[in-house]
Amino acid sequence: MTPMERDAKRDLSGLTKQLIGLEGWRVEVETLYGETRRFYVGRSTGWVPCHLEVKTRRSMGGFGAEREYKRVEKLYQR
Repeated sequence: MTPMERDAKRDLSGLTKQLIGLEGWRVEVETLYGETRRFYVGRSTGWVPCHLEVKTRRSMGGFGAEREYKRVEKLYQR
């Protein structure tokens, strides 16, 4: 399977639409519950990747991002 064929079969439904294209950026978000958080946007690997909330630049991973946020603000890029 060529890389193009593999990418065409990848299911991107696990990604948070508001965070697509912000991988590597530090963002501040407001959740639907009114909580404010800051994190670096990461992305998992595999056939169904998801966005990750990476707390610090030294972190090796993070928690899965929520499906939707009330507000997303770009702060700076790594």
